[in-house]
Amino acid sequence: MLLTHSSSAVPSAPPASLRPSLQVALSPDDRRFQRLGPNHHLWRNGRFWWIAYTVIIDGWRQERIRHSLKTDDLLEARRRRDDLLAAVTSDGVLRRVS
Repeated sequence: MLLTHSSSAVPSAPPASLRPSLQVALSPDDRRFQRLGPNHHLWRNGRFWWIAYTVIIDGWRQERIRHSLKTDDLLEARRRRDDLLAAVTSDGVLRRVS
């Protein structure tokens, strides 16, 4: 007897308890973040503002993330930084920024 494997079978996603959770090491609500000043996580590289932050994965692994905010306006860079960090902390999901 031959056993056939259906190619239409789709593996199910792992349960939420097994999926990695993400958190920002220093969130905008943290008093240390507020004490470090309004430009924390930001630096100007050439014409544009960039962001750098650390994401903690599974409570012990961490990754340093750096990317351009694609703006030369400091106020806009702060807004984009705050939106990005708020999305990571509230959703627990890090979205790729293009």
